[in-house]
Amino acid sequence: MSTNERLAPGVTLGRYELLLPIAQGGMATVWAARQKGSRGFQKTVAIKTMLPSLSEDPQFEQMFLDEAALAAKIHHPNVAETLDLGEEEDILYIVMEWVDGEALSTITKQAKKLNVTIQHHIALKVISQACLGLQAAHELKDDEAESLQLVHRDVSPQNILVTYDGIVKLVDFGVAKAMGRAGGETTAGQLKGKVPYMSPEQSRGGTIDRRTDIFAMGIVLYKMTTGLHPFLGENDLITMKNIIGRPVPSPRLKNAQFPVELEQVILKCLQKEPEKRYQTMLEVHQAIEKVQVSMGSSVVDDDVGTFVRSLLGDRGQKRRLALRDAVRSLDERASAPNSASQPQLVRHDAVSELIPTRMASAVRDDILRVTGQHSLSQIPPAPPSHSETPTDPGMQQRRTRPAMVVAIAATMVAVAAVVFFLARGQSGADGKGTPAGQVDGAKTTEPKPSALPTATASATVEAVATVVPTASATVAPDASTEAADDKKTAGPKKWAGPAGTSTSGSGKVTPATGTQYVPKITNPGF
Repeated sequence: MSTNERLAPGVTLGRYELLLPIAQGGMATVWAARQKGSRGFQKTVAIKTMLPSLSEDPQFEQMFLDEAALAAKIHHPNVAETLDLGEEEDILYIVMEWVDGEALSTITKQAKKLNVTIQHHIALKVISQACLGLQAAHELKDDEAESLQLVHRDVSPQNILVTYDGIVKLVDFGVAKAMGRAGGETTAGQLKGKVPYMSPEQSRGGTIDRRTDIFAMGIVLYKMTTGLHPFLGENDLITMKNIIGRPVPSPRLKNAQFPVELEQVILKCLQKEPEKRYQTMLEVHQAIEKVQVSMGSSVVDDDVGTFVRSLLGDRGQKRRLALRDAVRSLDERASAPNSASQPQLVRHDAVSELIPTRMASAVRDDILRVTGQHSLSQIPPAPPSHSETPTDPGMQQRRTRPAMVVAIAATMVAVAAVVFFLARGQSGADGKGTPAGQVDGAKTTEPKPSALPTATASATVEAVATVVPTASATVAPDASTEAADDKKTAGPKKWAGPAGTSTSGSGKVTPATGTQYVPKITNPGF
């Protein structure tokens, strides 16, 4: 995924939240963003991100980093301050102060579109402030107080911002050259900067210094005061040839009323040989101030702001409203209930193994009554699980487990009954081998109570006890069931006898007439 696809309003880069895309240049895209802090603090900033087409180029990446390092050292009211440098998932970004204004290129285009002439005193005030910002950049020093000999190399209307309050801010040191920085050197066959605003030595790929920026500033001043570019051709190649060899057309050739003092300043800035130009931006600033005095104009920053606001109308207000709406939208999105954060229903598979469910079974109610359980028809159905559906395979598997338990219990009951009756048949026979209760001739006799040998009773109990633990090993009951079983089986084991019988102190069993003998089974396993 490219950088452009990953960046969108609401995306967070470090401590900054993107709001709106503002502009795109040759190297980067500029976003309006919000810096958020504690206790509700927030501040609008500008974030510049490298274009995805250049992010894989080590040379452009180094230029991007050099811009942040150089611009962060410049502290001047007429230079947009660099606040931070960050990287988020291979996205390099520079954080700068937010400038509530427009590029000088936008202002000149709007003036031409509306056929509005930019007054000379307004143009001089704008260029004078830009010169002070460049002077601060040119005088930048390193930690050892050595001059960095910084050259902007991209002085153009696109990189001169004018706020709606009339303050000028210089931006974009992306192709700036500084002494000792490899990224600032020009490679053979490669030009850095915009061709229409290059100096002759820059166009030829020669050695450049701060006087290159002075030449570019002369072109900007010429265009602002005359409405024309002094060297512009049909293409970049012709434009470069004009910059190198064609003389500068005098502004007074088109407008005889053009101030002579201003013309002299412009022509000196545009000398082909660097030695004949002004040598510092401070000299250019001082020369412009003299022109303003000679013209008898006194301009303050608010005069520039008033002109910009009247020329651009509600453009600035629309942008501020768009930023406000973007912030409000993100805040509403953040405060809205998040479905992912809602409590989720937890599925407990073990619950269905403990709760009896209504099902068909081969175990009769009377057997359940003997074993101490209620009738299956009286057992309420298990509450449905929120995480199960009738078509859930896991639910069907869990429902079959109790059925298996009941089937196993029924089998154990049947085996215990068979063992009991076999034992009873052997122990209940008389001396002739005739079982008790057998019809002898035509006379039916009542079964005589006979003493059940202690050893035989013990063997029967052991046989039953041998079967019952098997059910307990099949399905492990919970802690409460185990505790109840311990209480029932505590003390010496005694055989209570089949249902409907009574035992005497001698261990003899007296069966009741017409009573079915069913053993008492404890903990059948369900």
